[in-house]
Amino acid sequence: MTTRVQPLRDKPHLRTALLRFAVVGALGTLVNLAVLELLHGQLGYGFTRSSAAATEVAIIGNYLGNELWTFHYRRLSLRRLLQFNVTMLVGAAVQVGSATLLKEYLPYLLAQTLGIGVGAAVNFAFNFGWTWRR
Repeated sequence: MTTRVQPLRDKPHLRTALLRFAVVGALGTLVNLAVLELLHGQLGYGFTRSSAAATEVAIIGNYLGNELWTFHYRRLSLRRLLQFNVTMLVGAAVQVGSATLLKEYLPYLLAQTLGIGVGAAVNFAFNFGWTWRR
C-alpha cells in the first residue's frame, strides 16, 4: 500500500498563486540580472552563455520560492524541480533568444528584462496546471 504525502496547506486560489508567482518571479529577475552582470558585465563572458547561466540560477531560486511560498508544499521534491525546470526551458529558450536579439538594439540588461517578460505567462500556466497540480 502506497501512502501519498499530502501538502501542508491547500493550493492557493488562482489570483493568490499568480500574485505570489509574480513576486517570486520579480525576485528571480533581480537574481538573473545580478548573475548576468557578474558573468557578462564584470567577468566578460559571452552574452548568450551568461544569459543562459543567469537564467538557470534564477530558475532554481524560483523553484524554491514557489515550492515553499507560492504553492505551500514546503517539501522539496526532485520531481517538481525537474518538472519546473522542463516547463521553464521553453520560456528560457524564448527569453535567451529574445534577449540576444534585443541586445542588438537595447542595453543588455534591458534586453534581458524584456526577454524575461516574454515567457512569464506561459511559465505560470504550465506550472500552475502541471508542476503544482492537485
